[in-house]
Amino acid sequence: MIPLLLLLLLNNITLIASTVTITNSTSGRVSGSVELFESESDRAANCPTCPSHVTTYLDESPLTTANRVCSLLPPTVGGEDGGGCLTSLKKIISENQLALFIELGMKLDLHLKSSGVDMPSVEGKSFTYLEKIKLMQKLVHHPQVETICEVGFNAGHGTLLWLASGAKKVLSFELGQYTYSTKAISFLSELYPNKFQVIMGDSLKTVPSFHDMFPEEKCNILFVDGGHLYEHAYGDMGNFRSMRNESFHYLVIDDTNQEPVQKAWGDYRMQGLAKEEETVWSDYSEVLVWKEFQGRPIGVEVDGDSVVENWRSSMSYGVYL
Repeated sequence: MIPLLLLLLLNNITLIASTVTITNSTSGRVSGSVELFESESDRAANCPTCPSHVTTYLDESPLTTANRVCSLLPPTVGGEDGGGCLTSLKKIISENQLALFIELGMKLDLHLKSSGVDMPSVEGKSFTYLEKIKLMQKLVHHPQVETICEVGFNAGHGTLLWLASGAKKVLSFELGQYTYSTKAISFLSELYPNKFQVIMGDSLKTVPSFHDMFPEEKCNILFVDGGHLYEHAYGDMGNFRSMRNESFHYLVIDDTNQEPVQKAWGDYRMQGLAKEEETVWSDYSEVLVWKEFQGRPIGVEVDGDSVVENWRSSMSYGVYL
């Protein structure tokens, strides 16, 4: 059964998200397509002046895209938010963008595999946690987000999401214990030259050293996903504090379901150093299936039979105080 939120009914016109395609230009921009009608004859009969489809971009927020599309539709069929055009189309575009990133993440995996990486040994792979992806996309699409600082590059999936979703700059602090990290860096360097930097070493040392050398660097998203011992998580939160953009920032903590990280995040808040806005939970599955409507893919979802119950994970975000 297809969730109703994926269907947009505007005066008997059904808008359906269609096949996801990826086109990488020299800038690394990733695009997809959402068909607005079931067929060309349907468009001609109901709204011949309407566009047949809309191009979506990972680096454009669903609201921005929906505004652009809805402004093209006559008010009688949903323009100017008639029939809830903005509200409904935003949800469809969000599903489309989720599928876009999944496909892009798979391209990264293919690069790693072709480079000789034993994929079962790769840690992380953030695209296996769909609810986390949705949260990260929501945060990076905020119009005031430009620079992202993260602890934990690993195989580059999270960094890929930030860059593909429109971050102007990503600074990643990575311990560097895995050789596959350098292979992922080469893949991202081709897609996004001069847009990200990986600083190798123990983040408890490299983050303070980097800030001392470049005190002008300020971050709109500070993402903590490095060592999961208490002292690592708490230390990374504390060290990132001086790098926050005081005008606008999010502090994001991954794997807050793990007891040491959860305690570090809790203690940091209890000391009045940060406050939490939201925590999302996500099932883990390496098997994703297409949601379909009338034989057409409209998004991706976790295959319920492949969920690993004890690998369910959470991600929290808030702000420094």
